[in-house]
Amino acid sequence: MLQSSKTGIDKADLASGLKPAWKRRLDLYGRAAAEVLTRTLRTDDNPYIVFASRHGNIERTVKLLHQVITDEALSPADFGMSVHNALVGIASINWSVTESHTAVAAGPDSLVAGMTEAICQINDTNLPVILCYIDLPLPAVYRHLEQGDQTGTALAVRFEPLSHASQSNSYAVEFGTTSETTRISAPLEAERFAEFLESGLGKHTLFGTNGCWTVTKND
Repeated sequence: MLQSSKTGIDKADLASGLKPAWKRRLDLYGRAAAEVLTRTLRTDDNPYIVFASRHGNIERTVKLLHQVITDEALSPADFGMSVHNALVGIASINWSVTESHTAVAAGPDSLVAGMTEAICQINDTNLPVILCYIDLPLPAVYRHLEQGDQTGTALAVRFEPLSHASQSNSYAVEFGTTSETTRISAPLEAERFAEFLESGLGKHTLFGTNGCWTVTKND
């Protein structure tokens, strides 16, 4: 079974499920990711979490780089929260999640790579797995490196073992090669995937550079 949650980057009240002490440490990037995680977690839950992002918390990273080149003292808080899996650490403490997690960064294929890791983990552990993907628009200094529209999306998808789901609410996944030459950005891929899961339609394909995942709803 797959359950998705997505959020835009301009919602006023994000990360409502976090305790105030943790929420204060997060910027927009962390709060958006925490918001979609909140919607896919359940009471007394202990899922495996896969966190995927191409650029990570790039705003904090750029701020740190500026502090280095201007000989300013580095902010310990920004340094700690710029680590790629920092948000998952906070989420683990806030919700008492003790299972392991994986952080993935695979360039433009970060969403597809995160999907691959989530499927491998659910097959290996037979535990619920949550894939959390987030990327925000690049800061102005790097914006010329990104082709197409700049969008920001946070997405969480909950994978349940087949033994926990009814056949009518289950999906089959298949990895294959792709000849797709026109690629859309991973944030837009994430939005379309969430819309597919919410719509209940039969089939959707997530395209990557070297392969694709086709997700088909079982009859």
